[in-house]
Amino acid sequence: MSGSEDAPIRLPRGGDDIELTAAAAGASGIVETRESRVEGLSPHQQDPALAAYWRLVNRHFRWNLTVNVLQGSFALFSMAVFMPETVLATYMTTLTDSKFLIGLPWALSLFYWSFPSVFYSYWIHKQTNRLRANLILQAPVRLAFTLMALSALVARGASPLWTIAVFFFGEALLSSTGGGANLAWQDLLGRVLPPSRRAMSFGLREACGQLSGLVGATILGLMLKGRGAAAADYMWPFLIGAAVYWVSWVALGFNRVPRWPIPPAPDRGWREYYADMFRILGREANFRSYVLVKCLMAATCIFNFGLFASYAVQEFKISKALVAGAFTALALIARVISAPLAGHAADRRGFKKTLLAGLMIGTGTLLVGLLLPYMGPYAVIGFAIIYPLNGVSGTTVWLADFNMVLEFGRIEDRPRYIAVAAAISSPVAFVAGATSGFLVDMVGYRPVMVASLVISIVVCVVVSRVLKDPRHAFHPAP
Repeated sequence: MSGSEDAPIRLPRGGDDIELTAAAAGASGIVETRESRVEGLSPHQQDPALAAYWRLVNRHFRWNLTVNVLQGSFALFSMAVFMPETVLATYMTTLTDSKFLIGLPWALSLFYWSFPSVFYSYWIHKQTNRLRANLILQAPVRLAFTLMALSALVARGASPLWTIAVFFFGEALLSSTGGGANLAWQDLLGRVLPPSRRAMSFGLREACGQLSGLVGATILGLMLKGRGAAAADYMWPFLIGAAVYWVSWVALGFNRVPRWPIPPAPDRGWREYYADMFRILGREANFRSYVLVKCLMAATCIFNFGLFASYAVQEFKISKALVAGAFTALALIARVISAPLAGHAADRRGFKKTLLAGLMIGTGTLLVGLLLPYMGPYAVIGFAIIYPLNGVSGTTVWLADFNMVLEFGRIEDRPRYIAVAAAISSPVAFVAGATSGFLVDMVGYRPVMVASLVISIVVCVVVSRVLKDPRHAFHPAP
């Protein structure tokens, strides 16, 4: 692979490059000049070695942007094929009538990309080669989706019980490894994309990725046209999705990652590392507010959006192929359009305003859901509104949240901040999402939507009145 961690950093002096290792940078006594400054960095990042580091990041920007757009295109093609709130929820309806099991893949998706990260944070923190760490942690995630694909193969000759067992074995593997892979990947993107262009770059990656996902959803819809009533019908789409996801793993290795110039702090052991990790909450008030917002956002999952699939199929008799194909495509189109717009807004206006906009759109989605029973034969139009609104909301909130946490603390401490926020908020999301099916069974869809709507309004107020945008140090290039 051509991805690499660059050799010693070079600083410009009089038109000639000079090597500057991290140790030399600290002892060189080089005085910062206007020419050595890197636009978009805060004062503490204007250290000569750090300025040289970000200069290398800027040098490799086009390459890394291209690599990550391609990697995202392959990955999100696969994610569209395995989309929890539509495809996997519909897949489970072919195996069981249990709303708990139908909604469980979506509930787990709120958990497996975040909570397990706390168990991997210390290991990632010690790694000097973050690219290699990424490749190691990403491989089991690909294996997990391969097992889910194989469950559809098992369905051809086995009982639904065995199919469900193989599928959730893959979900279990993903739940135990996805958080570490996501943490390492998030930290990597924070290192290879310039701060002042990170959100827009990520938005472009998401837009191209979602466009690729639209292709995946279209292929899925065509392959399931007139079918989709049996679990085995999903075998070929799932196998294709798993294979393409492995291609995204290969693409990830082509990132060019400059070597971090600051020597690692002495290792004081995992006990002290984790004790200090959670002391962050006591030291930083705004980070506490951010974690509170994360928990409230997670609590809105009390209405599991994956249940919109069963709501459409069971209550409104909409075909499974339409839900898995057309509605997924509408959600992906909305994400393609909204991702670069949200990225541009985040770079120019800040992450708080972008986050708030996404949350308000999510609140509107729930309002439309509450109106569905009054739409009669036009309910299908209501669902055709819900899925793109959910796509816009999910993309906007995720993009703002993904980048916002990268603004807390020093770059070398990012794994701690990401892991702390995930460790506290993701169990809330999982419990809310997992119990959603039980609550719907007990009281119905609409009362649970009302509960989620109330929480959504509360979180909008907290973001507006309490949370401060941590992106105070970076300023976009003119």
